[in-house]
Amino acid sequence: MAARHWTTPFHGSTSMLDLNHPQTEHIFTASGLEDAVLGGAKRIVAAQPSERHELLVWCEHRLDRMRTLNLEHFSNSASIASAINELHGAMRALAASESPHLNMVSPAFTRLESDDGFGTWAI
Repeated sequence: MAARHWTTPFHGSTSMLDLNHPQTEHIFTASGLEDAVLGGAKRIVAAQPSERHELLVWCEHRLDRMRTLNLEHFSNSASIASAINELHGAMRALAASESPHLNMVSPAFTRLESDDGFGTWAI
């Protein structure tokens, strides 16, 4: 696991999120952005090929907000930046696919939610 440059909002060795920790607000923000991109991915899967680019652009705006969140509140974590880039690449592949499926983006979401990512798995 990569070293964090921000303090973790988890109680000791438990996997409960400390709601009073100052980082918790940003983890909830990240979770909302992840959910928005996942919703966009679901719409891409269901969309006609001609509609996918516009949906991808919508998702890319949320990915840009994740990058800003990382820069401003997660000490510009290299592991988070890499996970966002991985998700961005997976979203592009999803939008360009002749037969898109959510399993194309699932590994990238798992990495972004992990402790090496935003840590949203705990929500």
